[in-house]
Amino acid sequence: MQVILTRPEGENEALAERLKDHEVLTLPLIQLLELPQSEVMKKTVTDLDLFDEIIFVSKSAVRHAMPLLEIYWPQWPLKLNWLAVGEGTAAALESFGVRASFPGQAGSEGLLALPELIEVNGHRILISRGRGGRELLASELARRGARVEYLETYERIELEQPGLTGIQDGAVLVVTSAEIMESAITQLAGREKVMQVVVPSERIESLALDRGFCNVVNARGASEQSLYDAVMSCIR
Repeated sequence: MQVILTRPEGENEALAERLKDHEVLTLPLIQLLELPQSEVMKKTVTDLDLFDEIIFVSKSAVRHAMPLLEIYWPQWPLKLNWLAVGEGTAAALESFGVRASFPGQAGSEGLLALPELIEVNGHRILISRGRGGRELLASELARRGARVEYLETYERIELEQPGLTGIQDGAVLVVTSAEIMESAITQLAGREKVMQVVVPSERIESLALDRGFCNVVNARGASEQSLYDAVMSCIR
């Protein structure tokens, strides 16, 4: 059975290695482009010690933001709380020497239930992400009294993958974001009903069902282990 990995270039290798005994196709459906460093971005980074919490909403946010933060902060601010959207993102931060809190259920909803984010009235919170995206996290934190700012270090561009039209019926697609989901739907051209799709969260699960997928498996996280286990449940 074919397994189709669709995350951006550089983010599929670990899962592909775990699935090496199966037919794996790597077909990134979005490309991440680094944004040029602006004066606003530089000021946000140099003000890192003025924030109470910094939240990373994906592994991509870690990969693009942390090298920039390291330029200005050879030692991390002592009082800064680090938070990650899920286990995989926390693991990415750990490779930079940072231990972050993360929810058992990956996603904005899980983050908002963390003890560190319940009482945030008067806090200054930085969210590391790509340009655009979901606003639930920021709006709810603002409702709780926090001052929320963004560090946007990259943007997403949809990639065309002609090979997607030739995959087998029943193939397993691993789709880890709403942007990748929309790109897949556009290019599958109606074949989503005969595919299996592995997603990381209830939000993406609901989106997949709404967009026409019938066979959806929720990995309940975007870590390599969670995605691997979900893919194997489809193959078996």
